[in-house]
Amino acid sequence: MVVVKAIGLIGKVFMTRLVGAEGMGLYQLAYSFYGLILMIISGGLPTSLGMFTAKQTARGWRLFKIFAIFLIIAGLACSVLTFWLSKPIAYLLGYRQLDVVIRYLSPALLVVPLLSLLRGYLQGLERYTAIALSEIIEQTVRIGTLMWLVPLFIQSGIEFAVGGAVLGTFTGALLAFAMLSAFFIYNRPSVVLSPPSTRTDLPLVVQASFAIALTRLLIPASDFIDAIIIPQRLQVAGVSSKEAAEMFGIVTGIALVVAYMPTLITGSLTHTLTMKITADWQNNEYNSFYQKSHTAIQVAWVWGLASGFFIFEYASEISLFVFGIQNAELPIKSLAMLPLLVGLREITTSILWAQNRKKTPFIGLGTGVLANFMILYSLVAIPGFGYAGMSLGIIMLELIATAWNFNALQLFQRTNSHIAIMLLVDILVSEAILIMVTLCSKPLSSLDWPETSLIIVEILHYCFWCALYLKVRLKSVFKE
Repeated sequence: MVVVKAIGLIGKVFMTRLVGAEGMGLYQLAYSFYGLILMIISGGLPTSLGMFTAKQTARGWRLFKIFAIFLIIAGLACSVLTFWLSKPIAYLLGYRQLDVVIRYLSPALLVVPLLSLLRGYLQGLERYTAIALSEIIEQTVRIGTLMWLVPLFIQSGIEFAVGGAVLGTFTGALLAFAMLSAFFIYNRPSVVLSPPSTRTDLPLVVQASFAIALTRLLIPASDFIDAIIIPQRLQVAGVSSKEAAEMFGIVTGIALVVAYMPTLITGSLTHTLTMKITADWQNNEYNSFYQKSHTAIQVAWVWGLASGFFIFEYASEISLFVFGIQNAELPIKSLAMLPLLVGLREITTSILWAQNRKKTPFIGLGTGVLANFMILYSLVAIPGFGYAGMSLGIIMLELIATAWNFNALQLFQRTNSHIAIMLLVDILVSEAILIMVTLCSKPLSSLDWPETSLIIVEILHYCFWCALYLKVRLKSVFKE
């Protein structure tokens, strides 16, 4: 996942420098629609199939074949309809240039759901190496297609350049699916020759998939609503259509990308943790379940805190030297606490799912989405509050969802004096490292070094002390 995110970041930086904030805005608008339709097609089937296979390994293969047929039919229908209805969808999003982009994106709706389902099945079998390789192949091909087609198409217009970028979603998924299929054929597990599944298996998995899909659907649905509301409300505040697309691109295509980068650690942890704690809960191994859950929450806390301080401190450098856009500094700083909130939300959601409490995270996330909608609609339309309104809405969504999960798991009540002291120490140490690095960097500024070299030295200095503290802190966590 580290490699996948790194490749993705390279692609985002390359594209931002080539098509600018407006192009990134169009890119994110198209992907908001794609993410919603993709979640409607596949829902929670990959995750629920993986969780079922982890518990009932001998029966997962038959369910995989049934779901694969369904996804082929649903994906093909949605792909064709998206291609035919690209103009109405573009008008719904408020930018007619998106017609071309959505057409280039439509083939991915056939392949990506099948790829997700196969990964879910292999995840239940704990074939993580194959899954990881397929994700690297997918991301490499996707970004390779982007870097090849965007410069080629940009002379025809910015919408064709963005269309070439999104076409990589299809090519990457197609090659990754081919690779995983070949792996599965040549390394066919013994469970393929398993006894027939019972009649109750299918309804149980579908029911679990529906509950998971409701929770996961909220984020892409919220993104799609944001894509419709934000540009319109910005124009109400007196911003032009082009500027509205640029502001939307800066927040969703740059600031959010930076803020979500550190969550690859908690995301990979969630990826492997869910199946293991599900099996623990199913087998009544409660001590192991709570120990793993407690460790994962502490990892999410410490990592989220360290990465959040880093993003806040170096927002200006990330904006200017990485993406080449100065206006992204304020949104990046405003979203610096997202790695902490998102990491804790993902971990606690997995814990609740493992306990078969799938409605709880859905309610919390739904409440957060509603709060986000109200903030966006009211604040973004006020002149000068565009970036602040978007950032506050995103933060409140994650904060409410995380707090709801914490309350459901009674984590607030379980916090004793020892835990509270350790949390306070983590905050103070992070601040102390930040202050120390800032003070040490002042003497370096007197040297006749290029500004870029000074920034790199300062960042490496900060990362060294953070890595040292993380090593000590997390070592004590795993010992517990």
